[in-house]
Amino acid sequence: MKTLFIALGTFLFTAVHVGGFGAYKADAQTSVKSITKDEPKTIKLKITGMTCAGCSNHVATALKALDGVMEQKVEYPGDLATVKYNPSKTTVADIIKAIEKLGYKAVTVSEKTTAKQS
Repeated sequence: MKTLFIALGTFLFTAVHVGGFGAYKADAQTSVKSITKDEPKTIKLKITGMTCAGCSNHVATALKALDGVMEQKVEYPGDLATVKYNPSKTTVADIIKAIEKLGYKAVTVSEKTTAKQS
């Protein structure tokens, strides 16, 4: 009788922990999901209207407060802003709107320079 209980216990333990009943196996399969992360994007903006380092700090503070902005660098002199953002949380238009709300003008800078056609 003792041998029967040991055999039954071993069977049940093996069935549950190895996945013999299917419920444990289903949990393992559902936990393996492919998680798609939004790739961050980076834009460069030409900002006009900044006259000092205080202006660039003002713009930097506004960008930091914008939901979705991960990193930002505002340069004065140079009047450039480099912004790394999450496109599922904010857009380029939202970033430009936040800068223009402060009284500055912002336009995207093209990464590729196009040759002028004569």
